[in-house]
Amino acid sequence: MTKDLTTLGQALDRVHLLGDERVVFARKPWTAASEALIAQLDRDLRVPAAIADQGFEYVIDVPVAKEVLGVFGGREPIPEERRALLLYYAEHDANPKWVHRA
Repeated sequence: MTKDLTTLGQALDRVHLLGDERVVFARKPWTAASEALIAQLDRDLRVPAAIADQGFEYVIDVPVAKEVLGVFGGREPIPEERRALLLYYAEHDANPKWVHRA
């Protein structure tokens, strides 16, 4: 199980560069400064015990994050927009209303 300790903001900033088998985990409360890990689910598609035991929770998997970011179309979002969208989606399983404006 490969994992990289980072901040949640940094992890969300680079989801578009990660392989589709990767998942972002973080400690709550989820903010850009929260400690995060990029790893994989276990064979049963669950949060690995070693990760859960450290207080990390599933935030979003890379394929879903990439799909959610598709709402921006061809426009490259600024990091704050990317983070806000993905954090909102992770908490609510829906896009925020503001993302459909403009």
